[in-house]
Amino acid sequence: MAYRLFEGKEHASIYQQYRFTPPTALKDVIIQYLDKKKGQPHVLAVDLGCGTGQHTRLIAPHFKEVVGIDISDFQVEEARAVPGYTNITYRYAEVRCSTGTAEELPFEDGTVDLLTAASAAHWFDPTRFLLEADRVLKPRGCMALLGFTDCNIRLNYKNCGEKLNHIYQEVKELLRPYTSNPVAASESKLEDLYSAIPFPDKERIESFHCKSMISVRTLVGFISTWSMYNSYKKKDPQGAEDMLAKIQKRFLDEMGVTSVDTEVEREWEYFCILASKPQLFEGKEHAASYWKYRISPSDHLIQQVLDFLEKHRGRPFGLAVDVGCGSGQGTQILSKHFASVVGTDVSPAQLEVALQQAKEPNITYRQCLAEELPFADSSADLVTAMSAFHWFDRPRFLQEAHRVLKPQGCLALLNYTINMELSYPDCCKHTLNQVCKEFYTALEPYRSPHLGQSSIDLYREAYGSILYPNKEWQECFWDRNIMPLSSYMGLVESFSSYQALLREDPQRAKRLSQDISERLMSVMKVTSAETEVTVAVKYFYLLACKPQES
Repeated sequence: MAYRLFEGKEHASIYQQYRFTPPTALKDVIIQYLDKKKGQPHVLAVDLGCGTGQHTRLIAPHFKEVVGIDISDFQVEEARAVPGYTNITYRYAEVRCSTGTAEELPFEDGTVDLLTAASAAHWFDPTRFLLEADRVLKPRGCMALLGFTDCNIRLNYKNCGEKLNHIYQEVKELLRPYTSNPVAASESKLEDLYSAIPFPDKERIESFHCKSMISVRTLVGFISTWSMYNSYKKKDPQGAEDMLAKIQKRFLDEMGVTSVDTEVEREWEYFCILASKPQLFEGKEHAASYWKYRISPSDHLIQQVLDFLEKHRGRPFGLAVDVGCGSGQGTQILSKHFASVVGTDVSPAQLEVALQQAKEPNITYRQCLAEELPFADSSADLVTAMSAFHWFDRPRFLQEAHRVLKPQGCLALLNYTINMELSYPDCCKHTLNQVCKEFYTALEPYRSPHLGQSSIDLYREAYGSILYPNKEWQECFWDRNIMPLSSYMGLVESFSSYQALLREDPQRAKRLSQDISERLMSVMKVTSAETEVTVAVKYFYLLACKPQES
């Protein structure tokens, strides 16, 4: 449900004039959290329920682009009228057209660095909002939801602070009948929201103490921005105006002054929820298993890439960029053929393993997003992603690869299907692989929705979208590997779907794996999981050559 409050032009003007900007010190805490969890660069921040843009403007210096969204066109109009912020755009979210409420955000998957809301999250539908937050945030992108605790406000002026506080609380009591449910339950609702956030990495700041000097005019103006005051004003406009005038006079009388510009000290507390979206393949244990069990493309498969590159660009090969390199198996293979190879990944745990295994002097590793590569325009001979492209923001990555590639440089995207086939001498291949299919089927419900029904379709779609005239598509390239049965099991257990099951129900995941292993050994008539089997892996790949630019 969208609450249609703060709509009027007059109310929006008052909001712009009197609403408090969150403290700079709290903003610094949020930016430091983002630095720690995701790192630079900070590209896009989205401020939900931005109102007249106070918080939007506060965070603007830290991002390349900031988008403020609100369902009130008058609020957005007021925000746009503030000059001097060229990196901010404001969007009016027309609810009935679904163009940008907090529950229907107009952003592509995995594109937002920071999703924030200041004194607004209590208006959201929490379930739908959290689904949208998970969808639009980048891996390791952050969410910051903040609000203030008005019940603990303290006003200080010489010796009459208690009397001023008493007047302020009286106003709140008078307006209590006009308080909407979301406002009344704002703090408890954010507590519930915190509990419902699906990210394991989250924290909350219970009390962030703030002080500021404000005039009596601003204090009374702030009261006039409250949603409950405006509900009262809709019912009794004159009564609401009279109430404000009386409150202002009482403040002045108690202070013994006549000027509404006389300042009082205001103390209050903010609270804040911080959360970071997890990145897959992050854990150290998972990264170690990735190195131990993940198969590397064969020399024959890599040769297809090198032949394509040599055909269109020629030798020598300078720089290769291996994007989503994981623990570095593919990066190491490329090092034999290029003057320099850089592996990039968003996971520090994966890169830590890659660095531990790196022995070739021409390999370096960089932590970054696939869509924000730290390379100059037209600098790479080859940009490749081995079993990783399906996790990227695919259109943005393809644009970034185009930017980084030299003219006639090549893009190579390789992957394999989960439907691997096992064979073992004197064993019924059909029966063996029927057990394997049961394994894959059990993991299907844990497959990431980001991958769709079939990852091969994502690559085929990418092939169609690349407008380079010289490109190749291979849908069936079998690569056979001999390995212990335990390594085959470790390979499947390294898949994201098994890892999702492991996070949800570790005991069930381990029972499933043990059952499959025991049944495979039974079909093979062996007793050791170290018995070697042949694992046939079905690869598909996309090769494309960037045209020579004029």
